[in-house]
Amino acid sequence: MTPLFTDNDFSFFKDVLIEAGAMARQVQKDTITVNRKSDRSIVTQADLMVQDLLKQRISDRYDNFNFIMEENNSGPVPDLGNDAMSAIIDPIDGTAMFSMHLPEWCVSVGIFRGYTPVYGFVYSPGFDMLFYNDDSNAYLNGRPLKADRNISVDNETNIFSASEVSNRFIVDFPGKIRNLGSTALHACLAADNARNRTLAFIGKSNIWDWAGAVPIVKRAGCMVRYISGEEIDYRAVIKNRYRLLDYAVVYNADDFDSIRKILKLRQT
Repeated sequence: MTPLFTDNDFSFFKDVLIEAGAMARQVQKDTITVNRKSDRSIVTQADLMVQDLLKQRISDRYDNFNFIMEENNSGPVPDLGNDAMSAIIDPIDGTAMFSMHLPEWCVSVGIFRGYTPVYGFVYSPGFDMLFYNDDSNAYLNGRPLKADRNISVDNETNIFSASEVSNRFIVDFPGKIRNLGSTALHACLAADNARNRTLAFIGKSNIWDWAGAVPIVKRAGCMVRYISGEEIDYRAVIKNRYRLLDYAVVYNADDFDSIRKILKLRQT
């Protein structure tokens, strides 16, 4: 298949994420204005500024992109054709952490062709980490990224999880359960597990939280599926008003049952 992006396209997206991250970082250093959305989640002026910047920059370069974005998404759900190109934007993934003046947040953009994740770009200004993928590799700060699918599991192995996982699951695991507050960052760190000993990340949330990370982690060799074992149908997610249908897991293991034994859904 002919690649969808050239080297210039990858450079463009990397540059615009760094620009967006710098804008948000400056807001965080100055004064953050925090408001509540209808679901009581937090939004800041930086979320809106970064989203506007990303949409404008991408629109100026590409005249055929659809946009699915976290903020102001109350319109009709788009019907994406097989060849439609879409940018799925989470301007600040980890807004709560951002609003607390902490570094655990990132800017995330996923590129879909139809309902298929193709490219992802995730930038963490606070940790100076730029994750992305092309048609051959995943990268962290320009270094090819390859997940270790056979890491040992002991008291220094990590699982990242969304905050509500402790209420929904019984976790039987000898290592450490961590929550940094950013879905895309959690997932990308799982792809860097040769350095950070991460076995898996589990969370739910919305398509924009995952869209930038999924192409990266899959290109790095991680697996992504629902905790039930089913593959994620991104058409169904988008039709579900962008909400994942179940908890999804990014994991580094050849045997998914070994992951499911760690994460057991509580009986209700």
